[in-house]
Amino acid sequence: MKQTYVSVVKKEDYNYPKAETLFRPGERYPEYSFEELAPGKNEVYDSVRQALHLLKLDEEHYGTAAWDPLGQIVRSGDCVLVKPNLVMDVNADRAGNVECLYTQPGVVAAVVDYVLIALHGSGRVVIGDAPMQECDFERLVSESGYDRLTEYYQSKGHDVQLADLRGLRSKVRGGVHYALTDETIPAKVVRMDQASEFSTETPEHLSRMRVTNYDPRIMYTHHNEQTHEYMVSDYLLQADVIINMPKPKSHRKAGLTAALKNLVGINARKEYLPHHTNGAVPEEGDEYLHPSGVHALRSRLYDRLNILSSEGKYAPAAVVKMLTRCCAAALKVVGDGYAEGSWYGNHTISRTIADLNKIVFYADKNGVLQDRPVRRMFIVADMVIAGEGEGPVAPTAKKVGIIAAGENPVCFDEAICTLMGFDTAKIPTLERVRSIQGTYRLVEPDEEPVFVSNDAMYDGKTPAELPFDSLLHFIPTAGWKGHIEISK
Repeated sequence: MKQTYVSVVKKEDYNYPKAETLFRPGERYPEYSFEELAPGKNEVYDSVRQALHLLKLDEEHYGTAAWDPLGQIVRSGDCVLVKPNLVMDVNADRAGNVECLYTQPGVVAAVVDYVLIALHGSGRVVIGDAPMQECDFERLVSESGYDRLTEYYQSKGHDVQLADLRGLRSKVRGGVHYALTDETIPAKVVRMDQASEFSTETPEHLSRMRVTNYDPRIMYTHHNEQTHEYMVSDYLLQADVIINMPKPKSHRKAGLTAALKNLVGINARKEYLPHHTNGAVPEEGDEYLHPSGVHALRSRLYDRLNILSSEGKYAPAAVVKMLTRCCAAALKVVGDGYAEGSWYGNHTISRTIADLNKIVFYADKNGVLQDRPVRRMFIVADMVIAGEGEGPVAPTAKKVGIIAAGENPVCFDEAICTLMGFDTAKIPTLERVRSIQGTYRLVEPDEEPVFVSNDAMYDGKTPAELPFDSLLHFIPTAGWKGHIEISK
């Protein structure tokens, strides 16, 4: 087997640095290229540095001013997209913790410092994501400190930009989305057609694919018997390197979100993204398990709600929204809670994720798929405080104390999935990407992850070799609970 290393730095108790410190390290490392230091120790920065060192990146120069750990991935003059997970500005969980919701800027700061070392004063860095349409991006970057971080780099003469990749945003009032389209957002349509994981589906099946809160009529214009396409941010397409910075959490539709799922955020328009297929499993859908008149009615009402909203007919949309709530209440009474593909039987979102990862690696700057990878990737995950329960938008904080890093998103997610206490064989996304062979494969058939770690419980082990007691035992979302956990 070909071994692909995933570094895991685990510490017992530390917190994220504050924006007031500009997320600077607390000590002057030999390679550190700025003047400012934090007044106290920055354990997050130290863990990122240690995660890079564990992977033996530029090993011969470690401990000297010449150490350039990302130099094999980032080259002088490169355009680099740093892709955190900025899903929402507020956590819908009762506790409202945002540290478990999105990738924290203190982790991003340490990574960008090493990207700038590798760029040697040239090139460009964009920190960007396309969060959910209702996310208040300005509030998120202001309250978290992302804006102060980018201003710091700019004040030092570095070309570092913060970008909202969305071409459609909305405000929600009374459960109704009031949409604002921004045609100035740079993006290109990427045609996949037969390279798409949906290419073998029937027209009838394709007509039932949906994404929550978007006009259902739009989806079929982009996924039909002739065409499969996505509208992808030009920031991604112009990038030579993507630094993938997920916030691992449980996820209602995908089971978990880590490096692979994080790339959904490269899209400028999410109406192109199939999330589930209407209907029950016996009806060849994956929206819910058993055929149900109430479920079917709720789905039809949601289609009507989204059509009315997209047409600006907000008053009747509000009435339809109330009717959907009545259906939801009825389903809760009878205990048939799966809805909108938020359960372990969802096999639509996994194909969307696979398609987007193919685009990341194989689509050139013009959005045309090539027969070889055209873009490099490195992954650093923020698991200092991760999220369990009803992720991605209502997770419960779980203090984990981990920074993890690697290069292949499939191996990385297999390692993180196992570490979280979930069975990789029961996560459709991981099964899907492993099955891709030929031109657009994302991992070699004989490639497997191996941990390198400061913790002896993990160091040198494959995911299958991890002791049960070393797993983190995340709580899945309600639709996945009892189906994906590793048992003793």
